[in-house]
Amino acid sequence: MGRARKPLAAQKGDLTVAKKVEMQQVEAAVTTGSEQLNRPPSWLIDKVAKAEWKRVVKELANIGIIGNLDLNNIAGYCNAYSLYRQAISTVAQPDFVFDKDSVDVMKKYADEMRRFAALCGLTVDSRLKAGAYLTGKKEEDITEKFGDI
Repeated sequence: MGRARKPLAAQKGDLTVAKKVEMQQVEAAVTTGSEQLNRPPSWLIDKVAKAEWKRVVKELANIGIIGNLDLNNIAGYCNAYSLYRQAISTVAQPDFVFDKDSVDVMKKYADEMRRFAALCGLTVDSRLKAGAYLTGKKEEDITEKFGDI
């Protein structure tokens, strides 16, 4: 199995002009629109998931790292978030008796949220990777426009 591909801006080594052009074309070919993210999907489980959808999509759109292909991962995160909140509410009841099953449910939804969050750019690490990509892209655009001043 080969290495994971890196965006052009994240490349560390010296690249030929031809290789840079090729990578730019590949990146442009896989960029998607984001019109499908304008409203929450109908299959989100409740109002909590829909509110989280709106919050997350707005923040990720500000960063500029999401597109239509992220719809399922964001929705999965939002549903897991809602179910986690429900589990927390149940456990917070004064008459609730802790048992292994309730702790397992909370852990399951927390883990699910964490996995989807990493896929969607909701973790610090994934945002830093996206930031490095976007910063490199801006530097590249400036260099193309003004050269090595």
